[in-house]
Amino acid sequence: MAATDTTTIRVSTRTRDLLKALATRRGEPAGEIVAKLVAAADEEAMLADIEASLERLADDPAALAAYRAESGELEGAFDPPTPGW
Repeated sequence: MAATDTTTIRVSTRTRDLLKALATRRGEPAGEIVAKLVAAADEEAMLADIEASLERLADDPAALAAYRAESGELEGAFDPPTPGW
């Protein structure tokens, strides 16, 4: 990471100390630890959003039927033809 690609954020002293200890234990720079934690949190939030959307879909019989019909159409559209040999 180049110096021009960095910034400063304010965190509590306790958070800074925990981050420093974690970085020491992992043998990685604190910035890399923060980047990995942010990416993991973002992925977790995205998966939670997907799960909530699927639960809403499952709770709506009309929407679920429409989704299944459309999915079936899409699945059939991508079936490759069987070779005749």
